[in-house]
Amino acid sequence: MAKLPIFVSATIVLIFSHGGAAASPQDNVLGVEPAVEAEEVRALDDNMAVSPPPALKGKPGPPNARYYPYQQQLTYRSGYDSDYPKLGVDNWVIGFQYLFPKFLSPKLEAGADLLDNGTGHLHVGARWIRTERSYFRPSVKVGLDHLAESREGLATFTKIENYFARGSATLEYVVWNPFSLRLEYEILANFDKMRAVATLGISHGW
Repeated sequence: MAKLPIFVSATIVLIFSHGGAAASPQDNVLGVEPAVEAEEVRALDDNMAVSPPPALKGKPGPPNARYYPYQQQLTYRSGYDSDYPKLGVDNWVIGFQYLFPKFLSPKLEAGADLLDNGTGHLHVGARWIRTERSYFRPSVKVGLDHLAESREGLATFTKIENYFARGSATLEYVVWNPFSLRLEYEILANFDKMRAVATLGISHGW
């Protein structure tokens, strides 16, 4: 009977000794408390600092505040007509021009002018605008012109001397979008004579 208590005591000692060893197999021997495993948090150095992403190549920049988006125009103008190259005023001119809608040059433009001597001009041509979306819009124009004389009636359209080639150089600047000022100098020429027309107009785009 003396062996039974010794066996029970030895079993209890082994159980507790095994449990302690499993809980901390090495730290318990050194007298160090077991540490809780966790991810090591490292401070960000300069190379790991968060920075904004670089700008993408080809990304459009901010919109231009001085952008002219309109594709068509109506211009009312006034000026003078004279023999070329004489400097002077033979007739006062009042008229209009309509620029047909088109995004890029050349653009079709047609117009009519009334002179104070009872004649008028009907003209059509192609206009090339250098900077179409800018507030400064210089341009050139090439077209055909017909001089209509009221005293001739419909016969005015049958006379070859009433037809001219018409070319112009124009300076235009948008002063208050969509309104612009247009200064235009034109030369009319046929096999018989040449005329010059200088006008200042106000254009409205839409």
